[in-house]
Amino acid sequence: RQHKVRFAETDYAGIMFYPRFFEALNATVEDWFCDVAERRFEDFLDNHDAGTPLVSIQTDFLKPCRLGDVLIFDLKLRSLGASSATFEAIVSCAGETRMRATLTHVCVRKNISEAVPWPAAVRERMEIKLEQRTES
Repeated sequence: RQHKVRFAETDYAGIMFYPRFFEALNATVEDWFCDVAERRFEDFLDNHDAGTPLVSIQTDFLKPCRLGDVLIFDLKLRSLGASSATFEAIVSCAGETRMRATLTHVCVRKNISEAVPWPAAVRERMEIKLEQRTES
């Protein structure tokens, strides 16, 4: 997923403000579910009475990103539990890694009262993606 750093995302020095990375990471996860799991992110809320909140994130900011940079957000599924999924995100620009993150999302009931297993059809597609990653 490409993301161009816009003026509204930068501080006075023209460097991307770190909360904007988290917004872009979340958009990347939403796109991942749309593309890989073949489900719109909002389908969890509408059809499965479930959501996938972020419960853990570990982030390393390696180099600043500046106004006008075109960032590449690469997201890979690293592990899949009964109700959790851990992703690795690498953000690069012009072939240079700018940021790395490990994100864990959990499938929960819409009212966030408890973790629930991934819906079967979604889990099946997630497992395929996980198997493809381990084969290469």
